[in-house]
Amino acid sequence: MSLESWTAILDNLESDIALAVSGGFPPSWAPPLDAGPLPVALEERARRVLDAQADAMDLLARMKHDAGTQLGALDAVSPGLGSSRPLLLDVRG
Repeated sequence: MSLESWTAILDNLESDIALAVSGGFPPSWAPPLDAGPLPVALEERARRVLDAQADAMDLLARMKHDAGTQLGALDAVSPGLGSSRPLLLDVRG
């Protein structure tokens, strides 16, 4: 593949990373079968993309952990079944 093709591959990877960390769902990715070797001129950029992927994975793992912790806290709260007291107070109405 050419420099332009590899540039497009890296562009797509960067776009997918940005989408994932912003809460979106990037499409499934499969490496191009005819990519050939990475051009030397793009080695540094490819390393930055790889580092960004690792950072994104760490961020998403922390977010998943935090969400699980919050869900666990919600599950620990009694639903208040059988309570005759109001659960909310309407101060505007």
